[in-house]
Amino acid sequence: MKPLPLTATLRLQFHREFTFDQAIPLIPYFRKLGISHLYASPLLASTPGSMHGYDTIDCHRIDPERGGIDGLRRLVARLRQEGMGLILDIVPNHMGVGPDNGWWMDVLRLGEDSAYAQHFDIDWRPSDQSLHHKVLLPFLGAPLGDVIQSGELTPGFDAASTHAMLYYGDQRFPLSPESTKSLLEEAGHDNAQPIDASFLDTASGADLKGRIAGLLDHHTKSGRARLRSLLEAQHYRLAWWRVAGDLINWRRFFDVTSLVALRMDRRNVFDDAHRLVFDLYREGLIDGLRVDHVDGLARPAEYCSRVRARLDALRRERPEPLQEQAPFFIEKILQRGEILPLEWPVTGTTGYDFLEQVDLLLHHPDGEAPITELWSIFGPADFEDVEQVARHEKLDTSFVGEFETLVTLLAKEFPQECDLTAHALGAAMRALLTAFPVYRSYFADGGDSGADFRAIDRARLAAQHMLPVYQHDVLDRLCQYLADARIDTAERQDILERFEHLTAPLTAKAGEDTAFYRYARLLSRNDVGCSPDRFAAPVRQFHSLNKERLATHPQALLTTATHDHKRGEDGRARLMVLSEPEAEWPHTARHWLTQTLSLLEKTSHGPSPVPADAYFIFQTLISSWPLEKSEMADYPERLEAYLTKALREAGERTGWSNPDEAYERACLAFAKNCVAGDFHTDITTYINRLENSAALNSLAQTLLRMTSPGVPDLYQGREGWDFSLVDPDNRRPIDYTRLAQDLEKGRNFVESCRNWKTGRAKQALIETTLGLRLRQHDLFEDGRYLPLTITGPLAEHIVAFERESPAEACLVIVPRLTMALSPNNDLTTTDSGWEATAIVTQGGWKSLLHDGVTHESGNFPLAYLDKRVPIDILVRQN
Repeated sequence: MKPLPLTATLRLQFHREFTFDQAIPLIPYFRKLGISHLYASPLLASTPGSMHGYDTIDCHRIDPERGGIDGLRRLVARLRQEGMGLILDIVPNHMGVGPDNGWWMDVLRLGEDSAYAQHFDIDWRPSDQSLHHKVLLPFLGAPLGDVIQSGELTPGFDAASTHAMLYYGDQRFPLSPESTKSLLEEAGHDNAQPIDASFLDTASGADLKGRIAGLLDHHTKSGRARLRSLLEAQHYRLAWWRVAGDLINWRRFFDVTSLVALRMDRRNVFDDAHRLVFDLYREGLIDGLRVDHVDGLARPAEYCSRVRARLDALRRERPEPLQEQAPFFIEKILQRGEILPLEWPVTGTTGYDFLEQVDLLLHHPDGEAPITELWSIFGPADFEDVEQVARHEKLDTSFVGEFETLVTLLAKEFPQECDLTAHALGAAMRALLTAFPVYRSYFADGGDSGADFRAIDRARLAAQHMLPVYQHDVLDRLCQYLADARIDTAERQDILERFEHLTAPLTAKAGEDTAFYRYARLLSRNDVGCSPDRFAAPVRQFHSLNKERLATHPQALLTTATHDHKRGEDGRARLMVLSEPEAEWPHTARHWLTQTLSLLEKTSHGPSPVPADAYFIFQTLISSWPLEKSEMADYPERLEAYLTKALREAGERTGWSNPDEAYERACLAFAKNCVAGDFHTDITTYINRLENSAALNSLAQTLLRMTSPGVPDLYQGREGWDFSLVDPDNRRPIDYTRLAQDLEKGRNFVESCRNWKTGRAKQALIETTLGLRLRQHDLFEDGRYLPLTITGPLAEHIVAFERESPAEACLVIVPRLTMALSPNNDLTTTDSGWEATAIVTQGGWKSLLHDGVTHESGNFPLAYLDKRVPIDILVRQN
């Protein structure tokens, strides 16, 4: 079948419990839904048992647990039968560490002599001389001395590789060839006898293992001394996990010590890591790429240019029907006012920026002041204050080593007569990092764009307020050094890369992984890609951003749900209603806090949960409360897992390293009582007040995603309602049988809205709109975007625009601020204002959602929406 153009993607999370072969029977359903391309989670071999695939261990194999290369070929063959394509998520910036990663184990065994020593971002000569030529391995559950004393480190052999190992629980660490030889000789083994699986199974093999264990027996002083000497001779240093932030001499993914960064800026590493990916593209097994966390790379612009050049060069070698230019998406979080660098040869981002765009549109600005006033009782009113505190904490814990190394290198760059001490530079650098407004700059990539200079200058101006006046000069000179491309030295390049590798993880860990769990003013504003300090935005901004995307990246992905979201797209839509005055949220929240005083327990923090956490729990319940009674059975368990994670991520009254279990139990008991106790009725009554309006919000953001400039991305199963929480909750199995049955029954949109809780209304809206996109591909890829003016009493409750090409046009109408429209249980409204509200437009239109609705010409009155669901997509009548 002729390949479909790229019109809509469907993200699928493959793992051992959802393999390629399990996805194959679903392909006809996806095609009927209107999907043109599947968008697969990482498929290269990952840590055994991985449910996500972002911990790659072998870049040269398709993961066997997901189905291997043969399973992938079967999947793609079925996709081709439907004309569909496959976009692959790849992870170029890090790999999973551990015994299953051959590259990593080779480095541990051979050190700097390993062929892969330069594949990983390892500092072989850090400031701590005890780590020169060694890799710190902070994987022990206690200090090394205690582990040696307890005998938890035991010698052995890996039968597959025949290498000698030290075993520690499920982990194993290879001994160097020199240490292996010496140990075998001391144990009296003839080195001519190979140590393989067959030998190890013999009595001689068992005897050898016994003699080696005796030499390293932790019960004896000599055994412990031998083990210490053996460890000193290795190319790594074992250490307690708590010292990772202070001492680690290799770059991690954020602060995750199980993920090691790759030096993708080195051409040989790039070629080695991408060999299979490009082979898959050449063969026609994949059609495009999604790159994970592009800001984790040393030189993103250079990387993107290399990938694009390679994909373009391989197009001619692909099967003849598949030689269109490959879509190439990057995961990039754009902060407020930031744009994707136009010189990067990419199709666009993965769509977090659209999530933020539509989220701001659907919040009521009138709710900001009263909700902020309420939140200020519990915590800082400004998100920036919360985030800056979190950045300081992360610099003092997770990123101590990286920060100190950066400052030490900087101090060497200034002549002695400058009298810039490491202490002064450290204070200035800390303030700069705390105030940095975007994930990173791109100076190390040769970037000299105005955006980089503006970012460093914004950070400088903000950092001045954190420093005494006498340190402003130090700050100025620091910023000048970072931005001065005339200093073309290897030392400055190294400093720039370290600086940019620190701002990105610091922003992420302090922001979305910490402050997002502390700042609970309104949780619908706390999601990946969002700026919680912003509450709402006017319609004109929504239109402006759509026009900008059409002009720069017309095929960028549009998403409102991902595998990384903090809460499901429909859960956020429910919380959006709290911003509306009609929801009376501040009054309700205050009443609930008083009403639940009897549910609090005494802990070291006083009555628990403290008000801020109780307020967080209330919003969590509102966003995730199941629609159907059948979903309540596992809800308490899901809620408990989520709240435990949320409380520990916040790190204020409990944490991952030192959990306060008494406080956690009090919070979990409080939530459980809210779900199953006397308070249950109050919550359900309030949610019932919100849910019709919330459903309209959900449908609005769905239709906007399907029709705005860009390519809509559907996260697995989110054609139905999505009230999930953060991972792993948002990766739960999908009931595709039910979804396929709903699609097969074919109930239209309006009919489905009469029983909207089944989720078919959302599915029908997606099916209808994606079908139009497939039929009128050019309209949505290149068609003009025309914002429309609304007149009349309900003008602020409607967003409307046209997509127009020479041959076709469509008109999109969506509601906003929906509670004021008083939707009924079938989502229809009876507000008298519809008769006097109109869209300023020309031409004749025919509705795709409301049977029999047409408009001949001239301005379009919205009286027809009286007693109808106030949402529509219409096509031009010729």
